[in-house]
Parts: sequence; C-alpha cells; structure tokens
Amino acid sequence: MRRKFILSAVSAFMISAFTFAQEGNNSVKFNLGTSFSKPGDELATVAMDGKNMQLSVSAEAARFLSYKKDSKLGFRIAAVVGYDNTHILSSDAITQIKTSIPNIKGRIYPLCFKGSAFDFAGLVTKEKDLGIGFLDIPVYLILISTVNSLHFDYGVGFGKLKESSNIYDDSFVETTTNRTMNYFGWGFQPVIYNSENEKWSVNAMFDFGKFKWTNGNGNTSSFKMSTVGFGAQYHF
Repeated sequence: MRRKFILSAVSAFMISAFTFAQEGNNSVKFNLGTSFSKPGDELATVAMDGKNMQLSVSAEAARFLSYKKDSKLGFRIAAVVGYDNTHILSSDAITQIKTSIPNIKGRIYPLCFKGSAFDFAGLVTKEKDLGIGFLDIPVYLILISTVNSLHFDYGVGFGKLKESSNIYDDSFVETTTNRTMNYFGWGFQPVIYNSENEKWSVNAMFDFGKFKWTNGNGNTSSFKMSTVGFGAQYHF
C-alpha cells in the first residue's frame, strides 16, 4: 500500500511538471553513473567491501520556484526515480551478496539561480566594488554551478538481496531477501556544458547517501554509497 501511494505521488508530480512546462520553470534530467558501496551498521560486522563500480541510473523531473515574484533566485524541487546496485562479500569471502535497489526519492535544491552560471556571473561582475576581473570568472562559474546544484534527497528503496557462493560450491543454496529501505543523501551535480539556447545542459554527478533497513534480527543494516557519473538535462 505504501509503495503504491509513493509511486502515485511521483507520477502525479511528473505529470504536473509537464503540464506547467510552458512557464519555463521545469526540467527533466537523466543521470548515468557508477557507485561505490560499503556495508554499514550490523551488516558491517559480517560483511566487507566487494566489487565497486556498480551501475547507477536515475531520471528526475524538477520544478523551479522563486523566493519572490520575478526573482531568478529560488529553490528547485524534484521527483527522482532511480536504480542502484551494490556488491559485498562475507567477512570470510566465501559468499557474496548482490543487491538491486529500485528507488524513488524527493529532492530539493535549496539555492538555485534560474538561468546559466554565465548569466549569474555576469550579474556579479557588474558590481565594480567586488574587484572581479575577467580571469576570475571561470572560478566563479565553478563555484556558482556547484552551489546551484547542491541537493538533498530523502526516499525509499525496494532492495532485493541475493546471496550466492563466491567460490565454486555446488552444495550452497542461493537465497533472496527483499527489504524496504530508507534513503537519505546529498550531493552536487554541476553543469559542465550549456547549449547556446540554454535548453540542453550536461552535468557531472557526485552523490553520497545511505540505504538503511531493519534486518531479520530486528537491528539496522545499511549501505553507504558514493556515486560519480554524468547526466543530460532539458529545460522547458
């Protein structure tokens, strides 16, 4: 029931974003990356790092809201649908656990500028008393784009943990466990390229977070994840 409600809410948000696309405050983004995971909490007592560089993909529908009327400064809210994978080994390296985690998240970018970093840098450089020279602009572009892309995530994942033998052993019986996981994370996705009409952009991705759930012992297990990659975004 909870899963159906969350999926319905995400769908409604995405439909709303497309419905109001003519206002020019909306965007869609697709990210593709690789993740590095580490077992945490009780899971860390019986497992260790396995194969990193696992696939991570996500799609985002976002809407910009200004802090005051006619202002280009504001915040952005988004709905994110993702798919992450992890791989860990048992402490003795005899077994391995591969986890696939379809997930949905709510995302907020608390400080955004509507437009490109070049536009904002242009506004900043008009202030003569700041003493910003032409050669300083690239530094400001990097800083602005990074702050502009700072975001925080909260969501839920539907993990499937498949435990199998890490060595050849016919007698080992594979097991699969399903767990509903809570997620909290943050990260930066700075723009590294803008098209001339500013409709299309390419971004880097540096995300950090934690999937946490209640295990069979009634205690907490988790994965800490770091994800790097690239994405493409379209602005309506």
